[in-house]
Amino acid sequence: MKSILKFSLLLIGIFSYAQNNLIDTSTWTVGSGSVDGFWRLGTDSENVREMGADPHGNTSVLWKAVPDAASNQDGGWNSPYMSADHTKTYRFTVWIKKTNSNDGSTYFGPYAYDANDNANSRLLDGTLNVNPYFFVGDLPQLDTWYLLVGFLRESGYSSLASEGGIYDLNGVKVGSLTDFKFSSTSTQMRHRAYLYYDTNTADRQFFWGPTIYEVNGQEPSIAELINPGGSSGSGQTVWNTSGNDIDYTAGNVGIGTTAQINYRLAVDGTVHSKEVKVDLVGWADYVFTEGYKLPTLEEVQKHIQEKGHLINIPSAAEVETNGIELGEMNRLLLEKIEELTLYTLEQQKTIQYLINEINLLKE
Repeated sequence: MKSILKFSLLLIGIFSYAQNNLIDTSTWTVGSGSVDGFWRLGTDSENVREMGADPHGNTSVLWKAVPDAASNQDGGWNSPYMSADHTKTYRFTVWIKKTNSNDGSTYFGPYAYDANDNANSRLLDGTLNVNPYFFVGDLPQLDTWYLLVGFLRESGYSSLASEGGIYDLNGVKVGSLTDFKFSSTSTQMRHRAYLYYDTNTADRQFFWGPTIYEVNGQEPSIAELINPGGSSGSGQTVWNTSGNDIDYTAGNVGIGTTAQINYRLAVDGTVHSKEVKVDLVGWADYVFTEGYKLPTLEEVQKHIQEKGHLINIPSAAEVETNGIELGEMNRLLLEKIEELTLYTLEQQKTIQYLINEINLLKE
């Protein structure tokens, strides 16, 4: 019997990574101006969201900067304030593509704030920098998507080496970015990406897929961000997105297991879901049909004495070896419940008959 598990969106999070992106782009809809979680930089007309090809070749909502002739803010966003732990490191990323010309500059950076909303980011040497940017300048080439990666380090970070960079679609690091760190009083942070000082009205800058992840070993690797579901530079995209939906189109998925994977999803560990839906063919109502052979109670007793379990129910040894199929097991359990119902109805007839006989004897 074929059973197909249909998991809700909560389980998709388990499919991919053990922690969630702190930036929520589900509010991105076709339109212009600000949306929840993203406050526009510049005018509404300079901030347009439209459907287009994302870095993975899928059709997604892109944020487009459309500069006017003035040399000022030309599009992009500031994220809202979000809680930050100054003892931890966070990785900021965003995909950016510039078209037409290199007029103006691309900006990408973080903000760190204290509890009084005072900006207090620092350079890695400890120098206060209240307006930090991982990157300011021109991307390596026009008409090409690049992943920009920057790190906001824990306040006690002692190294002076920056690890941030610009990565091309093949996963090659083609440029370096400047990392920053928190102050010991930092409690909040923000993500920001802009186009600035572009007076060429034919230029466009596209943004897609901003993320903030805590760096703790559970975040997706840079290679996974560049090529979800495949190795870096393989050109194989097996995670497909459509709006807020995501699906996997290649092979089986194993989580916590590297034995051969013989199921579409194999999990060595605990699965937590609000609901699991099982599609299966056949249900146990055949017990109530006229031709069903209901075992006698004597047959049930004999089977239990000989086998140690109910008729049609797998033994403990079988379950330990092979597990159980969720849909099939539910069918078998319902079969036993419906058989018990029939036994109870027969017993009730017998009880009622005996009551009537007793009443006759009393009379």
